[in-house]
Amino acid sequence: MTITESLEQFGHFHDWYLDTVAVGPNHEPRTLTLGLYLDNRRATVTFQGVTCVCLESWGLLNIVYSIRLLRPDDERFAQARTVLARGERLTDRRAACLVYLYSTLGAEIAVELDSIRIESA
Repeated sequence: MTITESLEQFGHFHDWYLDTVAVGPNHEPRTLTLGLYLDNRRATVTFQGVTCVCLESWGLLNIVYSIRLLRPDDERFAQARTVLARGERLTDRRAACLVYLYSTLGAEIAVELDSIRIESA
């Protein structure tokens, strides 16, 4: 299943609440895991093979507008790369994909990654 197909199964997490951010080990391959909930549903989104990340505007309330895979021909790709450039790159390697979490309120996150895993409870 592709990244976009995985995100589509959850409606790109529109109106879900982001309440947890966890980083994986301080060695390759790195992970970033987001904890999200909507009513009584809960999901974890784990970005695998993370090479760079930038989190901005974290607040006490973080409502997701959407989580999207951006391609180089997407008009929002350049803006997401600009945000990502403010992040800390801990490797010379560039990951295969760029995902952006757009917010309705609170945190926005740019992530350069290789793959995604979504689990729901």
